[in-house]
Amino acid sequence: MPNKFALLFVAVAFSAFAFASPATAFQPRSTYTYIHNEAEYSVELPDAPMGETIWADGKAKIPYIDNPPKYGSVGEYAELLRVDPDTGDKFDVKITFVKAERDFLLSMTREKMMQTLNDIFKETHLDQQTREEHFNAGADTLKWATVTGFSADESNNLHFNAAHYLVGINSIMVLQVTYNVENKVFQGFYDTLAKSIKYAGLK
Repeated sequence: MPNKFALLFVAVAFSAFAFASPATAFQPRSTYTYIHNEAEYSVELPDAPMGETIWADGKAKIPYIDNPPKYGSVGEYAELLRVDPDTGDKFDVKITFVKAERDFLLSMTREKMMQTLNDIFKETHLDQQTREEHFNAGADTLKWATVTGFSADESNNLHFNAAHYLVGINSIMVLQVTYNVENKVFQGFYDTLAKSIKYAGLK
């Protein structure tokens, strides 16, 4: 039986080919632009996600920031899950938007942002030979860090995983995406999503 991570390299080549050729990459007929009223980044999704407000006085720990506000709305969790009814393949997007203070945003370095993304994948076990990191810094506090890589589940199904850490002027947004890599439709969804992420500015 072939090593499951040896198969990952075949998946990488296949994925790259699918993204490079418009004829093979599925393009949704329409997309949903997700952007919270107080967020700064937008992203195109195949459908509207389910959202849940993050409250300062809630019982759950507020993620990613050191000193969250003590009152009111802090941000939002949103998730979109698509399941192929024939194969059971899943396309899962998780979005966390959180308002943050300027001092915290200024303190965000490449190392800190990558550590946060590594923590997200702590239990996913990304294949280190296919793992990639990208980082860009713009004007003022604007920064963008990304980690991508392949993983295999217990049934030897291959998954593509991506996490994007987006720092704005007064907030952050973290996007997590995972899907079965052999599913061309889901590859198209992610291709559209990744290209669509943009800084929309303050409202």
